[in-house]
Amino acid sequence: MSILKKMIIDNEVVGEPALAVPGHLSFAQYVIDKLREHCKTGDSVALVNGDTGEEVTFQQILKDVVQIATGLKKFGIKRGDVVAMCSESRVEYITTAIAVICCGATVTAVNLQYTPDEMSHVLNIAKPNIVIGSQSALKINLNTLRRLPFVKKIVQFDDTPLKPGTVLLSSLMEGEVNVEEYSPADVQGWSDVLVILYSSGTTGLPKGVMLTHLNILYSAMHYSNSNIDQDAYTRMLTVVPWYHGYGLLTTINYIAVKKKLVFLQGFNAEKYLGAIQKYKIQVLLTVPPIVLLLAKSPVVEKYDLSSVSVVWCSAAPLSKETILGALKRLPNCTGIFQAYGMTETSLAATRDEIDAATQRVGSGGRPLPGVRTKVVDIETRKKLGPNQQGEVCIKGPIVMKGYAGNEAATRDVMDDEGYLKTGDIGYYDEQGFLFIVDRLKEIIKYKGFQVAPAEVERVLLQHPGVAECGVVGAPDVAAGELPFAFVVTRPGTTPIEAELLEFTASRLSPTKRLHGVIFVTEIPKNPSGKILRRVLKQKLKEMRASKL
Repeated sequence: MSILKKMIIDNEVVGEPALAVPGHLSFAQYVIDKLREHCKTGDSVALVNGDTGEEVTFQQILKDVVQIATGLKKFGIKRGDVVAMCSESRVEYITTAIAVICCGATVTAVNLQYTPDEMSHVLNIAKPNIVIGSQSALKINLNTLRRLPFVKKIVQFDDTPLKPGTVLLSSLMEGEVNVEEYSPADVQGWSDVLVILYSSGTTGLPKGVMLTHLNILYSAMHYSNSNIDQDAYTRMLTVVPWYHGYGLLTTINYIAVKKKLVFLQGFNAEKYLGAIQKYKIQVLLTVPPIVLLLAKSPVVEKYDLSSVSVVWCSAAPLSKETILGALKRLPNCTGIFQAYGMTETSLAATRDEIDAATQRVGSGGRPLPGVRTKVVDIETRKKLGPNQQGEVCIKGPIVMKGYAGNEAATRDVMDDEGYLKTGDIGYYDEQGFLFIVDRLKEIIKYKGFQVAPAEVERVLLQHPGVAECGVVGAPDVAAGELPFAFVVTRPGTTPIEAELLEFTASRLSPTKRLHGVIFVTEIPKNPSGKILRRVLKQKLKEMRASKL
């Protein structure tokens, strides 16, 4: 039987049969069981802070998780609570996040670079009763947190508590624990929310994506069954921050399959390449700007990258030229492999296999087991066949429970057959490999981070000289897309570009800041008043091309 017949049925691309998940449906129990299993075969290193050299073993992670979970339970954290994590990447972040999940509570991860308004917006979605974080992160946001009525307690990692009212995590970790007898709280894995992450979905302001224990357990099974789970690939490097779903969930899942993961708290080219050389990294977990660095930066030649065997890239599509360029600089790399998905699909929904012979360069791979994808006509919603472009839709146990507190948005993003509408334009080939070619949804992807045009527009409209505006992304080789704004000024005002750039920069986190302003007499809209972003993108493309 051909691959075509196996993969494509009734114009739907069908993954292999669904993987079995543990019957208890508790992601916390799964992680605890895996940690205990790893500790029986010796005490090897699990995490390395590449900035400080700090190392922590699987045994220490297990002990810390159980001790923190025991302390948090005594502190009052229980099933149904929501706990916000606000910190840079550090060992305590991971152990505490796992411990919170062990209490049966929900973790919500917030971006360190959020402004007070952005922080208030996302926390009003999740409504955490407890916030846990580092001293530096909490200090910046303390006033905002104290204004939120639902935040009852603030816990910090560091040794010197912020006054007044913060509690040190170390004070909750007193006393001995028995890691063999410890049991996480019981949960209903098909309905209890494990994590709330933030995504703009296909349109609008950021929304809270609710992922259940079952969603994340099913995603985790792919790590256990993937051909990356080989003894040959044990040393990995990531720089993706842990407040990003890609960073947080991949880190926990790779700990569960006993990988040694080196992490960096921020990206610096020399530090990143130096870590590859120092730790003889075999697997890189990247986003497109890092692969572009590997392909084009002359600094790459200064380092020995011969240990790299596999590169994984997610968050945005890679061009064939970038992939081939990077491979030329990685002499022993099997390939640069991609995965496609979104926060709403527990991250990856399709994925390459580590097999250069079957890989389609530039593709996001084929559906994971248990996952179905289809491509539909944007207007008629009719299913399309191979090599026909339309909106990509996804169905399977990885699809989110819904958007927190937003049933209308949840209904809007699902179709009549229970498929999630991704808002991405793509096609699949005769063998079921998915290719993404455009974005129907409004979201802008800047260096792998989501930028909601509506959020930037809301800030711009606060300026007294702005009557109307429309924000779109301009293609950029290094960043993926750069946010640009079209602005209609108010009568009698004459704001200049520099003024509006400064105004928005002071109110938005760095990833959301504008890279240019174009003044126009009107913003194109459809009869219902919706901004025609495709018209703006085409105009921006023409304007930039004329300057070349």
